[in-house]
Amino acid sequence: MLISLFKQHIRVFVAEVSSDMQATRKKLCTVLKKAGIEVFSDSNSDETMKNCDCSVHILGKENIYDTIGSGYNSLAGKQYRSAKELRSKKFKMFVWNPAGNINETNFYINNIRRDIVENTVYSSKTSPIVFVEELRGIMSVKSNVEQNILERDIFFIYNDLDKDTATIILNMIEDIQTVVSLGITMNSNTDYTEYIKNQLPGCKIGVVYYDYAGDWAVSFARQIWKDTGGNSSRVPLFVIGNSAHAKEEDLKIFDSIMETSIREQSLIPLDIKVFYDKATASA
Repeated sequence: MLISLFKQHIRVFVAEVSSDMQATRKKLCTVLKKAGIEVFSDSNSDETMKNCDCSVHILGKENIYDTIGSGYNSLAGKQYRSAKELRSKKFKMFVWNPAGNINETNFYINNIRRDIVENTVYSSKTSPIVFVEELRGIMSVKSNVEQNILERDIFFIYNDLDKDTATIILNMIEDIQTVVSLGITMNSNTDYTEYIKNQLPGCKIGVVYYDYAGDWAVSFARQIWKDTGGNSSRVPLFVIGNSAHAKEEDLKIFDSIMETSIREQSLIPLDIKVFYDKATASA
């Protein structure tokens, strides 16, 4: 079975931001580095940016970008204009609005969005993890490789940020069920979407587990559900969170779509077994 691998090394210039977005910018840089992406940012922005593959410009409450020729002189504004001049098939410009939905009366944001043209990407993903996955997917070049698909009872998926607790749960599950597991690693080259679409039909249920990585899990599970046929998929999905950090409200988005649970760590294998028995009994 063929899956795709991301092969391209990505160099990203992270532009300056307004004061209210400094913490967000720092977190983004950390996530980018964990994803194996090379991060650049300095005052000599024009020369540095020319040697990168793309740039990221984070929107905050303050309008620091010159979108209508009004001549903002901030470093962030100058970097924004430099990136606009570099836009090409070889250089993409990402405009990230982590606040998500913006009221239509926000002229600053609307001007930015109207400025989006070819080789410019506007994203309102609220999670830096999800935004980085989006950026990497757009920037990466793929090639096909051979991958064996395993037939197992359970396909257990987790983010590598939660590896410690996931490993404990996996060890307990494997005592009674056959399992294929997948740790989503930010700096991995694997195109996980294609791999999951290929592997999931070889299993009887799919499980997305999380502890700390709640924002990732919700977005990722929803995408898997869509990509594998939604309610028409013959392999049901189960999203379960570790109550040490997961919250019930995280999973309300899945009401009437798929089964979910928030449980204490030692009870998670039991919940998975109950879901498995229910799914296979009705199969």
